[in-house]
Amino acid sequence: MEIKDYEMLLDSPQMAGICVIGEGNHEVLYFNQRIKEIVPDIQVGMTLHKLWPGCPFRDMCDKKEERIVYERTSLGVPLEITVRKRPWEDTPALVITAVVYEEPDSLVYRMEKMVRGMNEKESRCIINSLSSLYFATYYVDLEKGNFRVVTQRDVVGDILGKKEDYNEGLAAYTHNFVHPHSQEEYMKKMSLEKLRQTLDEEHPFVAVEYLRMKKGTGDSPVEDGWVRATVILSEYRDGKPVKALYVAQDVTEIKQKEEWEHRMLKEACDAANHANASKSEFLSRMSHDIRTPLNAIIGMTTIAGSHLDDRERIVDCLQKITVSSKHLLALINEVLDMSKIESGKIDLSEEEFNLSDLIQNLFTIIRPNIQAKNHKLELNIAKVEHEDVVGDVMRLQQVFMNILGNSVKYTPPGGTLELEITEKESKIFGYGCYEFVFRDNGIGMSEEFVRKIFEPFSRAEDSRISKIEGTGLGMAIAMNIVRMMNGEIHVESAVNKGTQFTVTVYLKQQNTEVPDLEHLVNQSVLVVDDDALACEAACTILKDIGIESEWVLSGEEAVERVLKAKREGKGFFAVLLDWQMPNMDGVETARRIHQEIGPEIPIVILSAYDWSNVEAEARQAGIAGFISKPLFKSRLVYLFKKIAGTEGKKELLENKGYEGRNFEGKRILLAEDNELNREIAEEIIGSTGVLIESVEDGQQAVEAFKSKEAWYYDLIFMDVQMPVMNGYEATREIRKLDREDAARIPIIAMTANAFTEDMVASRKAGMNEHIAKPLDMEQLMKCMGNWIG
Repeated sequence: MEIKDYEMLLDSPQMAGICVIGEGNHEVLYFNQRIKEIVPDIQVGMTLHKLWPGCPFRDMCDKKEERIVYERTSLGVPLEITVRKRPWEDTPALVITAVVYEEPDSLVYRMEKMVRGMNEKESRCIINSLSSLYFATYYVDLEKGNFRVVTQRDVVGDILGKKEDYNEGLAAYTHNFVHPHSQEEYMKKMSLEKLRQTLDEEHPFVAVEYLRMKKGTGDSPVEDGWVRATVILSEYRDGKPVKALYVAQDVTEIKQKEEWEHRMLKEACDAANHANASKSEFLSRMSHDIRTPLNAIIGMTTIAGSHLDDRERIVDCLQKITVSSKHLLALINEVLDMSKIESGKIDLSEEEFNLSDLIQNLFTIIRPNIQAKNHKLELNIAKVEHEDVVGDVMRLQQVFMNILGNSVKYTPPGGTLELEITEKESKIFGYGCYEFVFRDNGIGMSEEFVRKIFEPFSRAEDSRISKIEGTGLGMAIAMNIVRMMNGEIHVESAVNKGTQFTVTVYLKQQNTEVPDLEHLVNQSVLVVDDDALACEAACTILKDIGIESEWVLSGEEAVERVLKAKREGKGFFAVLLDWQMPNMDGVETARRIHQEIGPEIPIVILSAYDWSNVEAEARQAGIAGFISKPLFKSRLVYLFKKIAGTEGKKELLENKGYEGRNFEGKRILLAEDNELNREIAEEIIGSTGVLIESVEDGQQAVEAFKSKEAWYYDLIFMDVQMPVMNGYEATREIRKLDREDAARIPIIAMTANAFTEDMVASRKAGMNEHIAKPLDMEQLMKCMGNWIG
């Protein structure tokens, strides 16, 4: 018999360790780790008599098999030693199996010895208090077919009574304690006949796990945990099993853990399969969505090439190529964003910004899509006290663009979109809690899809949206960003009734000075809007500033109210006038007011829409300026301070376009290593009238800057990834130069590195702004206008 056949005994808590010694010299040939824990000094080659002085093994060696309880203080534990003669790699050897009875997981000997020294009451108390580690323990005489109790609980003893016949005891035990689901297997493996057939030197133990039931619940069995019954061969004689030890051990916790691990493994497997299926579906969909704009780009390029003499056709092709290119770029950006989020490589930047600027930029981007579908846009602010905050404005704008963009896509033409902004009480010191609610009356979503809307690659199965492009990543990206801001997104939706997204984020508040409002206190303003809620919201903000206000719901009422105020000698300081109202719109109302009382009252057009098409007409009607909804306190303060003649920091009468800007006489240094990209940048930037000097790497950029006098260049566009010296290093070298313009010249990163962390890295290197490739003409013009306009 090989040693591996004995190692299986280690799975039983009764078997502690194995060692093999030579039959003649009694030297240790092999030992396992468990016996080394019993006898730490054991080594291969050591004689057994040196290891255990005075042990009676010499007398046992001539016998086929002998068991002895060997107690010795030098070992510190009593052992039951079993010695068997076996060949060991062609060498006569003795296999010694040692059972330690003083260890917590080998209680049989200790319990039997302890119980014999107690009265019946004491022994029952001890046995029943041994938790559920051992449910019952018996010695089984396989020859005679009877058993002797070592330990058992009262509840078991009440059933077995004084039974000694093994099969009778087994039947009674099975009927009362083994769940019907487990009875057949238990009886089959634990029957006396089966044990006699199974147990031998090759198979020294038999085990079965069964579901236990509470006593007396056989008709309606109540589960009471799991038990592992193990029968271990203790004596084998004349080719037959003679004696064995039966142990019933509670393994409920083990089974529960196994079941929990199995369940977790299954859930993980299901999640992985779901993810793989989603990604496969995503790749299939993306293959279509990417090929669609690619086909347009390639097709329109081919068409343009075959109509070189048809200018109108070429212009049409170029416009379609531009639209398709931007759509393709958006798809790629979303896929890259999700990849960085899943890998944990996305970082949030911290920069100061104003909430009114964020919302203004958001609607500047989305407004053309809203107007194209003739959507009605309603904007409301419910008391936002702290507009100046610190956070990642680009990521927050990305979240809002995903949500609002979906509202536009999935709301039929003529529908209504709403945005409501509220500053709530914050539980985090130094941070404001801001709630942004986006509503629409679009096609809505099913309850089933709402539950998985934030899963990557998810798109609703709806024939109405099958032709709308998308990756199914936008909302997953939005949720991850918001969670990184310690916020949450809540969704409510119903099919054909619309959708509401509530975004809550915590933003660090800036330590800003309170503006001087002395010139505005007690001034009077008339608010004119056909929406009563918008009027009330505007008046609440005016009241916070210290301005008295009243409101009316139409242009006709506004004209009458202004005339009445003039007659009473209580003229208005200004009029806030909504642009789009029924019957008489804002421009016509302004014209009528100025016809009646002259241009003495400043009138400001208030609207959520793009007024560029009517700006000239509005100016002729005497409009003093324009301001966007939703109304923010900071914008109103600046507007009224401007009307009152006090200084402001920035131009708020928005919508100044950058098209047609001329930067003649300005000189720009362009650092770009890619020849094609350099040609594109030179052509686009050069169209503004600037003089351009180009270099191919960062080192050349530094040398070019050093070789010219101070302020020779007005601005530097710097690529980041360049040979010899990259853009970050070149910027640092320029900033370190000891000359007047080194620290102040605008250096703009112009790079394909488009993530937030790339923008943070460019700022740390000393760059003033970050423009991502491919170049967007409007963004480029805005950047140049800010720095050299």
